[in-house]
Amino acid sequence: MIESVIKNEIYQSIRYIKNKDLSQDNIILIGTHRVCEYLRATTAQLGQEAPLYPSAEQSHGSFSRMWYVLEAENYNSNDLKIAVDFCKSRNVELMVIVLLSNIKPNAVIEKYAEMELFTVMDDSLGALRDLLKGQPHVKLLFFDRIFSADFDSMELSKISKEAQDSKTVTVTQEMANRYFSALYISDAINAAFTVSKLGKPQNAYNASSFYLSEYDVRSEIYTMLARHGVTLSVSGDAAAPRYAALSNGKLRSLGYENVCSFSDALRYTLLHHLQRFSIQTDHIRNGYSGKLHLLREIEKDMLREIDRICRKHDIKYFICYGTMLGAVRHGGFIPWDDDIDVEMLRSEFEKFRQIAPKELNERFSYESHTNRNGYHYFFDRITAKDTYFASKYSDSYDMHKGISIDIFVADNVPANPKAAYRFWKGLMRRRMLMNVRWKDTARHGKAYLLSKLLLPILRLKSMDSYSDSYEKAVRKYEHKNTGWVMPASSDHIYRGTFPIETFSEVIPYRFDDVDTFIPKGYEDFLKAWYTDNYMDMLPLSEQNPFHDYYRLDLGSHIESESNARFDYMGELL
Repeated sequence: MIESVIKNEIYQSIRYIKNKDLSQDNIILIGTHRVCEYLRATTAQLGQEAPLYPSAEQSHGSFSRMWYVLEAENYNSNDLKIAVDFCKSRNVELMVIVLLSNIKPNAVIEKYAEMELFTVMDDSLGALRDLLKGQPHVKLLFFDRIFSADFDSMELSKISKEAQDSKTVTVTQEMANRYFSALYISDAINAAFTVSKLGKPQNAYNASSFYLSEYDVRSEIYTMLARHGVTLSVSGDAAAPRYAALSNGKLRSLGYENVCSFSDALRYTLLHHLQRFSIQTDHIRNGYSGKLHLLREIEKDMLREIDRICRKHDIKYFICYGTMLGAVRHGGFIPWDDDIDVEMLRSEFEKFRQIAPKELNERFSYESHTNRNGYHYFFDRITAKDTYFASKYSDSYDMHKGISIDIFVADNVPANPKAAYRFWKGLMRRRMLMNVRWKDTARHGKAYLLSKLLLPILRLKSMDSYSDSYEKAVRKYEHKNTGWVMPASSDHIYRGTFPIETFSEVIPYRFDDVDTFIPKGYEDFLKAWYTDNYMDMLPLSEQNPFHDYYRLDLGSHIESESNARFDYMGELL
């Protein structure tokens, strides 16, 4: 687990650095601290190898930037002086990264604490200050208490072990008034790139991610583990506030931001610290309040029903998108996925649309715009009756919202790629107008003014007429043997078209404990849709459900749960 956690920490930094255009070259790293390895790994993945030397005296080669990493309480002043003199003589930028381990508690937190930095630090920094003072080519960057899979400044391993051994997280009233700041390793890497590129010489910057109390940390851990039987114990009396924190206001003035929230940073870190324990670390996330496994069971029941109908009537279908990827890579659901997708070629789908509403088990319903009941998605669905499942997106629409399986259609498109792209663009314009009409409000962003002007005109026609018009448009090439089809969910990003042979033949494939089908050309599709590395797991920070879960009600579909249990928030386990 530690390897995947570290990969995620570096991945988050890579994404941030690229988005902020902070990449730099001709860097060398000096130091022996583990932070140097993180910095070197990041530069390597950016395609800019940064040599690492244990000391400035041993460094060599041509470079334009030197990043010197040292511990505030343990560094070689002679070697640092060599670095200062060398960079000065060669007109090379020197950034000194100082790792702090002992910030003196203080009664007051000063704004822009850089101005008071040495008054709240140990006297051991005095020599460092004197050495770097007045050097025109030097930038100074202070790293706060670092936490990550490799660094444990907040004693997360100790707290985790306590939770494992005693099933208790202990907090005291005094902890609520002991404040400190901490630095997530991904933010530390980004701070180095930010100061190196945008910081001013002869300036000092503080890198910290979060301002916390000990109580905040422990209670957040409890919140993540409570569903696993861990309890919270509170004792003691309140105490006067104590602060041991750095302000990063000056660094933020350069555009510096955190890569994620404290909850997410802590969750990723705990995935390492809890790896030896019996607690299932893949559940330390918002898992639909403990209902995800029941949600999936209902979806699998619907998949079995689709499979039954299709086998009975010789209709070819296949699981698609994340469901197909999950079957191939995981043998079932992608661990963080929450839905099942099914797809058919148009000719097969039209048979299914005619037969399924009559054949479905009474527990399920067939949802389609053809029902004229307010359903206006661009695809049909099989929905579990007496359930409610809404994301923040879907909850804004007035329609039935139940646990569903989406039925997508792969439609014929022109063989010429440019013509196919123009066809897709036309469909997307139709969808945009339909979305404005459905929401009955102007879109945000670039299309705001246009959609606001069009809305009164769009209201003159019913939603059903728009749905009918869209389906007619998407079926334009239905009876033309173009030899090419377009996956139905290419709605936001155009990912190209596929030879019809990719999907025309299906083969049996197991999805968890359900017998189903995938297209014979599934490998070609997965490579095109998810890159050649589709078998590789996403970084932890990307392992989140696609749907922005808002409300989930399983209704009568949980009657078989004879010994229902509830978590600390009253949600069904």
